[in-house]
Amino acid sequence: MADIGVVYLYRFAEGEPPVQSFLDSYRAHPAGAKHDLHVVLKGFPDRDSLDSAAKLFTDLPVNFIEDDDTGYDVGSYFAAAKVATNRRLIFFNTFTELLADDWLKKFDAALNLPGVGIVSATGSWQSLSSYYEVLIRLGWYEIERSCAVWFSKKGERSQAKGAWANDERPRPASLGRGLYLLLRFDKYLRNLYEYGRFPNPHVRTNAFMIERELFLSLRVSPFREKIDAYKFESGRQSMTRQVMALGLRPVLVDRNGNAYEILEWKSSSIYWADNQANLIAADNRTRQYASGSLDHRRRLEDYAWVQPSSWTLQVHRSRLIYD
Repeated sequence: MADIGVVYLYRFAEGEPPVQSFLDSYRAHPAGAKHDLHVVLKGFPDRDSLDSAAKLFTDLPVNFIEDDDTGYDVGSYFAAAKVATNRRLIFFNTFTELLADDWLKKFDAALNLPGVGIVSATGSWQSLSSYYEVLIRLGWYEIERSCAVWFSKKGERSQAKGAWANDERPRPASLGRGLYLLLRFDKYLRNLYEYGRFPNPHVRTNAFMIERELFLSLRVSPFREKIDAYKFESGRQSMTRQVMALGLRPVLVDRNGNAYEILEWKSSSIYWADNQANLIAADNRTRQYASGSLDHRRRLEDYAWVQPSSWTLQVHRSRLIYD
């Protein structure tokens, strides 16, 4: 048995194409470190589908682990960790694509640094409460805007027509939208309680390496809904916070093997910034940024790295970017 176990999650519902992409990248980029490959076959309905999945890995030594389609990705990681007894484990979701040679060697070296407890390909300072802080700001903006139209001199009734001119009517839709956004204050309070305010540093729960015993010692609740997985990733009792509470540090690792402390994450050019030039492993979230427009990239960068009070708000045809 190798010291390191690589756990790859193959979810039946996602189909074969993302798995083939992972395998192409796995074969193209040498790991640089000895390891066992564990493949979690999640949610496969019958033996025929399991046999078909196994054929994709015929040239590789693989330990297959069957799991049902519950518990989201993180639930399957814990199920795999109970079976895969390697000292260290690295976890990849279905949509992962490796981008550099010696990727495993680089993760392992980063985890060997003094005081490091978890290493990930990506992470951010984002808090889910930030979005609602901005919604509240937008609510006030729309109310103020509607009132400004209502009380403007242009809003005086035409003596001749006894009605508002078409371009001078107050904006009840904007006013109503503003009130609606302010009523979401309850969601802000809930998210503030569950996630805290920005900055909320956390590693993402994909492409991360951790000691198996440490991972299995983490406190978790059942992953019944997607929000449960979000809380484990970035909530007040997140994986990262639990590791830090033990006096250990989370770091990000880049494609060159450099390790970055929390305050260096934004400038690391890894995740949702600077074209992600140093990214070592891609997934759906990193592709979301890579394929986005300039405005979309700016929005994602705000989400990940910018204090909500400093987010760039742009108005376009009475709608706002953060909608």
